[in-house]
Amino acid sequence: MGIDSQVSYRKKTTQGGVMQIDLRNVRTRWINVDKDEEKARQMNELLDSLGFTNHERFSAVTGIAPHEGVRPGEEHYRNCAESHFKILEETILADGEPVLILEDDVEVNPEAFVAEFPIPENADCIYLGVSTGDGSFEAINNNDGFAKIKRVFATHAILHMSKEMSEDIIRFGKKWIYEMCRPFDVGIAYEIQSMYNVYTPHIPFFYQADSKNTFNKWEEVTKNPLPMKKKFTIGTMI
Repeated sequence: MGIDSQVSYRKKTTQGGVMQIDLRNVRTRWINVDKDEEKARQMNELLDSLGFTNHERFSAVTGIAPHEGVRPGEEHYRNCAESHFKILEETILADGEPVLILEDDVEVNPEAFVAEFPIPENADCIYLGVSTGDGSFEAINNNDGFAKIKRVFATHAILHMSKEMSEDIIRFGKKWIYEMCRPFDVGIAYEIQSMYNVYTPHIPFFYQADSKNTFNKWEEVTKNPLPMKKKFTIGTMI
């Protein structure tokens, strides 16, 4: 990706095709609706306390109407998706540099979070927060504190490493929110994750805090670890 010369958020190692990530130096954009000033204050305090040096607020897209009959609590899903798409277009799709996208209802899991950690060098995307979704997920342990995943929901904390995957997230995501009338994280889970190398820490670094949501209560399904299916080493990943 041609990024090592600019920032120190990663450094390659020679053992097993892994690279070291330092989230404190990763370009980070967090989505926040203009009227939610308290959440903006909380996000600034949270990321500053974690030592993040390159984070910026993104003014959330608003005003896109949901489909008729949308489930209560999901009225905003098209706006949320378009916010993610716009950040991808302005960052990784513009310059090829990775970007961490956070939603403003996140809280850090202090028992799991580490700023610096090794990941497989072939990673296209790292889900730093997950949801068990409809229960059809697959999480395969790689013995380094991370798992390769498929059919995993949630978009509240994703580190995007691949320009190609980012393009597909927008392409398939728009289909799901406008043609299939479903949240785009479901589309990513079912149509995209199996096409790329997507990983998550065994215990989520970030979860969606009930205290920051007035309607949806997703803390329980986003804070708990995903059950692992089996173990394998980086050298046997497919």
